[in-house]
Amino acid sequence: MPALRALFHLMRADFLERSRRYSFLIILGLTIFAAYVYVPPASANYLTLGLGNYRGAYNSAWVGGAVAVLCSALLSLPAFYLVKNAIERDEQTGVGQIIATTPLSKPLYTLGKTFSNFIFLAAMVGVIALAAGVMQLIRAESVRIDLWALYSPFVFCVLPAMAVIAALAILFETIPWLRGTFGNVVYFILWLVLLIVSAANMPSLQQIGETPNDLWGVQIILANMVKDTASAFPGYQGSVAIGAVTLPAPLDTFTWNGIHWTAEIIFRRMLWLGAALGIALFAALFFRRFDPAFRKPKPRRDPEPTEALRLENPQHTPTPAPVHLTPLTLEQRGFYPARILLAELRLLFEGIRWWWYVIFAGLIVAGLLLPTESARLYLLPAAWILPLAFWSALGTREKRHNTDQLIFSAPHPLSRQFPLMWLAGVVVALIAGAGVAVNFFLAEDWLHLLAWGTGAFFIPTLALALGTWSGSNKLFEVVYLLCWYAGPVNRMESLDFMGTGSNLELSRVLAYGLITILLFSLAVIGRKRQLKW
Repeated sequence: MPALRALFHLMRADFLERSRRYSFLIILGLTIFAAYVYVPPASANYLTLGLGNYRGAYNSAWVGGAVAVLCSALLSLPAFYLVKNAIERDEQTGVGQIIATTPLSKPLYTLGKTFSNFIFLAAMVGVIALAAGVMQLIRAESVRIDLWALYSPFVFCVLPAMAVIAALAILFETIPWLRGTFGNVVYFILWLVLLIVSAANMPSLQQIGETPNDLWGVQIILANMVKDTASAFPGYQGSVAIGAVTLPAPLDTFTWNGIHWTAEIIFRRMLWLGAALGIALFAALFFRRFDPAFRKPKPRRDPEPTEALRLENPQHTPTPAPVHLTPLTLEQRGFYPARILLAELRLLFEGIRWWWYVIFAGLIVAGLLLPTESARLYLLPAAWILPLAFWSALGTREKRHNTDQLIFSAPHPLSRQFPLMWLAGVVVALIAGAGVAVNFFLAEDWLHLLAWGTGAFFIPTLALALGTWSGSNKLFEVVYLLCWYAGPVNRMESLDFMGTGSNLELSRVLAYGLITILLFSLAVIGRKRQLKW
C-alpha cells in the first residue's frame, strides 16, 4: 500500500504541474482544432481519411473510427516530444535531488513518470474524443450518439499506443545518449518506420478477414472499414489514404456500423499495455537517481601538492601576493563582432568529437566531386540534417544552461549578441553545404545556387524563431524533421526549402526568402519579450 500511495502521489503531482501551464491550454485548443479538421464537411473537396471516393456517413461509428485513426497515426509523433521532459524537469527544478534522498525505488519512479505521461496524453485523447462527438452533431448527417461505437476505437486503439509512447519517453530520458537531439531523431525515424510498415502491411481485400495488431491500432479499424466499403461498393479496389487527400471523383457514402470487438482483439490490444509496463520497468535499469557523478566529468589530478599538505608545515606556507585589478578602458569596452561570432561558433561546436569534423569534410568533398544532380538530390539533404543539434541550440541554450540572466544583462544583448548567434547558425549551414554550392557555381546553376543560399539562411532562422518562442529545442526538431522528410526527401514542392527538386521556380525561392525575413522578425520579438521578463 505505501508503494501504491507513493506511485499515486508522484503521478498526481507531475500531472498537476503540467496541467497548470498555459501550454497545456494551448495544446488542448490545438487538439480541439485537430478534431474539427478531422471531420470535413460534406461539401468539402477533400477527405482526411480517404477510401478512394468513398466514406461512411458521419454516424458515431465512422466519426469515432476515422478520428481515432488520424489521432493514433498523427498525434503519436508530437505526443512523444510533449512528454519527453518528465525526468529532465525534476533535474532542473531540484526536485530530483529531493527524490534521491527518499526511499522511493527506481522502478517505482519510472512507473510513476510513465503513468503521469500516460494520463497527460490520455487527457488529450479524451478531449479529441469528446470533440469528435460534438463534430458528429455539427455535421448532422446522423444525430444519434452511440457511445460504444464512438469511443471504443479510442479506448482499445489509441490509448494503448499512447501508453507505449509514454513509456518510451521515459526510457529515452534515462539512456544518456538518447536524451538529447539524437534521441529525438531516433524516435522520428522509429515513428516513420512503424507507420510505413503499418501501412504496407494492410491486409488486401483477399486477406481482409485477418485481424492485425499494429502498435497504432489503425490496421484494425481500417481493415473493417475496407471490408465494409468493398461490400457496399463492388468497384472499390481497397485503396486507403490518411491525411488531407483530394477527392478523385464525386463522393459516395454508406452506413458503417463500426468494429465488432471480440475478446481476442481486445486481449491483443491490451498486450501493448503490458509492453508499456515492461518498457517502464526496463527504464529503471538505466535510471541513476539524479547522481551527479554520471553527468559531470571526472576531475583532473592536480600534480601540485594539495592545500591540506601545504598547511601541515605552516612555516613554509606562501603569503598570497596582493591583487590589483586592471581598470577597464573605453577601448576594452568596445564591440568586437568577430570575437563574439567566434565565441558563438565555439559554443555550437562544444563537445563535438573529431569524427564530426571528418564527416563535414567528407560532405564538402563529396559535394564537389559528385554530379550536380546527385549532389542536389541526395547530398544536400544529408548535409543539412547532420547539424540538427547545432541549430536546435539557437534560442534555447541560455535557458537550458541557466545563463539567461547573465547574457540578458550584458550591454545590448538584442543588437549585438542575438544577431551574431543567428549568424553562427548560418555559418554552420554554409560550411555543411559548401561543396554543393561550389558544384552549383561551377555548373552555372544559378537558380539552385540561389535556393541553396536561401535555405542556408532559412534553417537557422527557423530554429532561432521556434527556439526563442518555445524555449525548447524539441519544437524545431519536430518541425524541421517533418519539413525535411516531406520536402527535400519526398520532393513535395511546397516544402522544398532547399531547392532539391528539378521543377524549381524563382517565385518559391523568393517566397522562402520572405518567410526567412518574417521568421527573423518573430525571433527578435520573442527575444524582446524574454528581455522584458
